Amino acid sequence: MHGNQRIGGTEAQAGSAGKAGAVVGIDLGGTKILAGIADLEGRVLATLRQPTEHGPGAPVLDQMARIVVALAAEAGLDVKAVRRVVIGVPSAVSPQTGLASLSPNLALPEDRPLAELMAKRLHLPVDVENDVNLAAFGEAVAGAGRGLDSVAFLSFGTGVGMGLVIAGQMLRGAFGRAGEIAYLPTGAGVHDRAPVSENGLFEDEVGTRGVLSRHPELGGVRELFERADAGDAAARDTIDDLARRSSVGVAAIHALVDPEVTVIGGGFGSQPWFFERIRHHLAPLLPFDCRLEPSRHGAEAGMLGAVLNAVHKETASVST
Repeated sequence: MHGNQRIGGTEAQAGSAGKAGAVVGIDLGGTKILAGIADLEGRVLATLRQPTEHGPGAPVLDQMARIVVALAAEAGLDVKAVRRVVIGVPSAVSPQTGLASLSPNLALPEDRPLAELMAKRLHLPVDVENDVNLAAFGEAVAGAGRGLDSVAFLSFGTGVGMGLVIAGQMLRGAFGRAGEIAYLPTGAGVHDRAPVSENGLFEDEVGTRGVLSRHPELGGVRELFERADAGDAAARDTIDDLARRSSVGVAAIHALVDPEVTVIGGGFGSQPWFFERIRHHLAPLLPFDCRLEPSRHGAEAGMLGAVLNAVHKETASVST
């Protein structure tokens, strides 16, 4: 994919980016990688999507290094113009050690910081953040939460995750585990079920694996939404049940954090029928109103958040 566009702004000129520098944002997922290169004003020059490489020795690290080079070439830039890379990963990333953990859907090195491993490959500054935190950052800066002081982002897809931005800063937690809502203990018998849950009880309820375990007749969640769009009443009932289960997590966010808005996104989070049914099922759970918005950036939220975070960090480093 290629495009010269500013996130919420005007068209970019690749030549000007070469003079001032560029940044790369990468959204690393278990099945695909989505990456973008932008100038220091946040104007996206090119994007690239690839299936994630898996195997011994974490081949995805070299894959991401190649993606940075390819993006620079696609944007008409020398790779030396790239000043910084920000990578979003589906893991808790410790602010203290930089180590990634709690990543059931993607095998990453747990003994060395991913940022360090990538910086050695690229010979430039690399920052690694939780992917949903970056999606929240993108929505707070240039999306559904723009102009607001507190923005939560709740992602529903293969897994479930939450990011929170307060006063322009991502809330990571002491050990990088803030927003690991997959482990919210929901349902009956939580003390017996939690120790044997691979991905967390809330994710067991609302993640893709949970949906397919309850409905093995489905070929995938995409098929479920396609059936619903075609008017299939049973599919709509299934989505309604999924939204009812999901609304518990939204209620927990608003009861504990009280954000100005919660943005719903992810693989199926922004689907209109699912979004509206979450809103419906949330209403009786709390004695106050909650503002919900669908993601403005859809599947690109994590990548655009990584790009914008890279711009933010690089411009801050230049000004100090």
